[in-house]
Amino acid sequence: MLYRTIIWIGVIVAAWLVARFLSWMLGFIHRKFTSKTATKLDDYVIEALRREPFSHIAILLALVWVVNDAASNFPTGDERMISFLRHLLIIYGIFLGAVVVDGMFRAVLNWMREEMSQKSDLKVLSEFFPLLRKIGRTTIYAIAVVIVLSHLGVDVSALIVSMGVAGAAIALAVKDTIENAISGILIMLDRPFRIGDRIKLSSGEVGDIFDIGLRSTKILTFDNTLIILPNTKLLTEKITNLSYPNPVMRVKVEVDVAYGTDIDFAKNIMERIAKEHPDVLDEPQPKAYFVEFGESGLKLILMGRVGKYTNVWDTQNQLREMIYKEFAENQIEIPFPQMDVHIKRENDQ
Repeated sequence: MLYRTIIWIGVIVAAWLVARFLSWMLGFIHRKFTSKTATKLDDYVIEALRREPFSHIAILLALVWVVNDAASNFPTGDERMISFLRHLLIIYGIFLGAVVVDGMFRAVLNWMREEMSQKSDLKVLSEFFPLLRKIGRTTIYAIAVVIVLSHLGVDVSALIVSMGVAGAAIALAVKDTIENAISGILIMLDRPFRIGDRIKLSSGEVGDIFDIGLRSTKILTFDNTLIILPNTKLLTEKITNLSYPNPVMRVKVEVDVAYGTDIDFAKNIMERIAKEHPDVLDEPQPKAYFVEFGESGLKLILMGRVGKYTNVWDTQNQLREMIYKEFAENQIEIPFPQMDVHIKRENDQ
């Protein structure tokens, strides 16, 4: 008995030493070869394997051999103890398998998250990986528990049905949150707008995309306030993206001149001012148009383009000021609304 015990201890110690050696070999291979590869997926996989699984797998195999050796060399031993130990090792193996699968799942997610975080258009999508990590880990260990109970002879069908009912109840309770999360993922994949884009809502409000989250999207307005909208609302309503696919935007300045004004002269002044402005693009060339006979004057519109949507407001303001000064210097009247009132007396025939 003492001789067999020494052999069993030697086998377990040898298995542990072999596992440590293999772990060192993996580290050596990683430093020499995999660290130089184009992808980091192999780095994450090797790191996941080097942590604990090698040692546990080696010790598990050694224990299985020890139990089987004890059963064959001591047939008169306690069969219930041998059966208990075998069941215990099987449970150990099931959870060890769950640990390995969980490690591989974590390695893949970490690699994908790092790859996406380096791409600006996918960076926000990488923020969903912590949630996927928790869901995946919970699922892996839940499956391991179900397998263990099934191995022990427990009827797991009722448990699975109960888990399904509980899951449906939870999903119903957080239906809005789930819808917003799915909408957020769809926004990430479809990319109708990106962080920094200027959009116009169906309600007429204009702002820049500040953040795209799991439940909601934040829009920074010109008043430096945040509009927080559920993702489902953004996915179902009409959204105008003012900065994509081309950040070039139109500037428009409207002005009235008095009846009798030389239209061509006024238009030439407006076009010259626009061409001299540093933020107005040369192509397409800015152009002034006579668009309407107004009640108090003739309506003119100056149309041009700026290279970036953030310059629209300041450029329009500067163009208005310059046009006003030029018109004043050239005696071009900008009329104000006026109304003629005729009073008729009752005794007038």
